[in-house]
Amino acid sequence: HHPGLMSPAHPTILVADDYPENCRLFSIYLRNDYEVVTALSAEEAFERLKQGDVAAALLDINYQGGMTGHDLIRVLRADADLCDLPTLALTAHASPEDRRRCLEGGFDAYLSKPVMKAQMLEALAALLAEAEVSRRAT
Repeated sequence: HHPGLMSPAHPTILVADDYPENCRLFSIYLRNDYEVVTALSAEEAFERLKQGDVAAALLDINYQGGMTGHDLIRVLRADADLCDLPTLALTAHASPEDRRRCLEGGFDAYLSKPVMKAQMLEALAALLAEAEVSRRAT
């Protein structure tokens, strides 16, 4: 990657899901357009996000024990460095109630599993575009 060339750097996207095969699948979905980093727990996701340079996070809601995605989003929104991070909830629960909980809880968007590649790319592109607009507005 040469800094002199005009190709925009691929934004880094964090995918947090406690199933390694989901992390792998979503990485394959995203790898043409993004650098992908993965985490297998909400705690690991938070540690990685604290290192900075992540453009958006796709966070599963349910993990085997430990923090949930809802816990994680509360922590992120309370963190001065991460409160504006674009986040997308990934959940197998697709009821209107779940959706409302995700959005009220602080997620910017929501995808129910199984997620199709086109759906994920579209949601992510919209999320990043929105973040770009609000960054320019401030």
